[in-house]
Amino acid sequence: MSVRTRKIALGPLEIAIMKYLWRRGPADVKAVHLALGGDDGQTHNTVQSAMERLFKKGLLSRDKVSHAYVYRAEVSRSQIIGRVMDDVLRSLSPESKSSYLLAFLDHAADADSEALDTLERLIREKREEAGGGGLDAGDD
Repeated sequence: MSVRTRKIALGPLEIAIMKYLWRRGPADVKAVHLALGGDDGQTHNTVQSAMERLFKKGLLSRDKVSHAYVYRAEVSRSQIIGRVMDDVLRSLSPESKSSYLLAFLDHAADADSEALDTLERLIREKREEAGGGGLDAGDD
């Protein structure tokens, strides 16, 4: 699976690297290659190139430690999902937040019976964080 939008494009290896760093924390290319390289027969150089691309995209940061870079995720999983959703939704329905919020709600409702309860809880928490401010689906 690839993720590609106008603002961000991630291939399968880049997604696997991001997942690894989110789960394990900062790592050098060697550690990531040992963990992921065998899955699809990726070479050390291929993993290194993918991590460099993620660095250039601003998704990873790096620090030189001895003779190697240690990379860390600069964005969270939810930030990536938010960027992709925002890009896709704006291209499909730039005029109205309500239409894509309704589409998301329909998708969540189809997922499982607990999804709507989870959404209600998350909306309550987000409103509390915002000091009681509303998240009105009709706002554009």
